[in-house]
Amino acid sequence: MDPLESRLGRFTVTAHLFRLVDELPRDKQLILLKGLLGDRLVTRLYQLVLDLSEEQQQHLMDQLLESPSAELPVTTLTLEDDETAIRQVNRTSCRLRAVCAADGGTFEAVITDISLVGMFIKTERDLPPAKAVRIRCRLPGAAKPLTLDGHVQRSEPTGIGLRLKALTPDQERAIRAFIKDR
Repeated sequence: MDPLESRLGRFTVTAHLFRLVDELPRDKQLILLKGLLGDRLVTRLYQLVLDLSEEQQQHLMDQLLESPSAELPVTTLTLEDDETAIRQVNRTSCRLRAVCAADGGTFEAVITDISLVGMFIKTERDLPPAKAVRIRCRLPGAAKPLTLDGHVQRSEPTGIGLRLKALTPDQERAIRAFIKDR
């Protein structure tokens, strides 16, 4: 393939992606944007705020101060290679004490959100992607603590995002009930 054909092929894919993104409903576009920005979401928001005029910044501040602080449902975007489509996963915000085990040691942390596929754990530990982690926590109303296995998807200054490994039916029921009750 000559260099011109390879460049046109790349633009063909890009044009197709633009069309597909344009056809997505707005809520799916926002989910896609959040998934693509990942850990850079806040940084990009700061950049956008800096690009606003002073008047626009004041208007935005007024809107943010007026908006209700009630928590809205949160979703996670999955863009993994083995999945054929963008998929949303309901998750819920929480503050659950957890004991985590990794690298032969344990540390205490706080789970700040949870779903059937993953969770975010607030910790100062910096664990590399793919690192195995065992989490022990108690969901409110659950008869016994859960012991979950996962691996690090992402690490950031405020904590780590974990992908849970295959849940047992009991674990899945407990997490599903917890999310439903919130």
